[in-house]
Amino acid sequence: MTTVEIAESEYSRLQGKVVLITGCATGIGNATARKAHANGARLILADWNEKDAQQLIGELGSKDVVFRKTDVSNFEDVLEVFQLGQVTFGRIDAVISNAGAIELTKGLLDDEYDEIGKLKAPNLKSIEVNLNSHLYVVKCAMHYFKKNPDDKHQIVLTGSSASIIDTPPLYFYSAAKAGVLGLMRSLRTQLIKNGTSVNMVAPWMTVSPILPQSTLDKWKWGNLPVNTTDGVARALLLPIARPDVNGNTLFVSGNSIVELEEKLHDSQPQWMGPELSRYVDAGQKKMIP
Repeated sequence: MTTVEIAESEYSRLQGKVVLITGCATGIGNATARKAHANGARLILADWNEKDAQQLIGELGSKDVVFRKTDVSNFEDVLEVFQLGQVTFGRIDAVISNAGAIELTKGLLDDEYDEIGKLKAPNLKSIEVNLNSHLYVVKCAMHYFKKNPDDKHQIVLTGSSASIIDTPPLYFYSAAKAGVLGLMRSLRTQLIKNGTSVNMVAPWMTVSPILPQSTLDKWKWGNLPVNTTDGVARALLLPIARPDVNGNTLFVSGNSIVELEEKLHDSQPQWMGPELSRYVDAGQKKMIP
């Protein structure tokens, strides 16, 4: 796999960019908003957590920052924050679809019953927040990007290590995050035709409000790599600083960024077999428009 280095000076390319960030109030999204703003970006911020978001805005200053309380699992809410950004700044250059949450309901294997003892269907709120929201963001982003068709645009999706590796017992979360990876891969050959890149960032363990150091201590994490929120923010902003980056999975561990997609495809003949690998590549060329 390929380690990706990026100099701090490259983030100055964010100067004047209009960037929409969902899930901005705490953790990774908060750090990303701060870094983008420090490098001159104008921000459209969205989060359901209005209290912490307003604190962030107060610290950044209100200039070149707008916020809307947003339920990312609701398409109308997502559409309205895009409308706010377009009206305020006249354009949207890049979008970071970062909002998400760990399991929000009882686990898939936990049984719940109604008043007559019938097994209840699983609650899919985690899928709505961790997968559907990205579909809504992509839909709105491509609609508004069309208003400035001559410009390059970027979409960055926050996946997870759970997009790639086993993460029991987070069954809904893992399914959703694997879906985010599938979404990025299905979009990368299509959106780039119109000048829009799409990439996914997959953070490994990251100390944040949803994963405090105390939890890692309980797991006896020891000297295994951990990310800071600032380290993940660097990865989320990299595709905006480098608009030609497209179709990458940027895995972040110990604040180091590793690109997975190219080497994964290069090694395909080894794990799929040379003949099947050739057939699959040939078939994809016929199917992909």
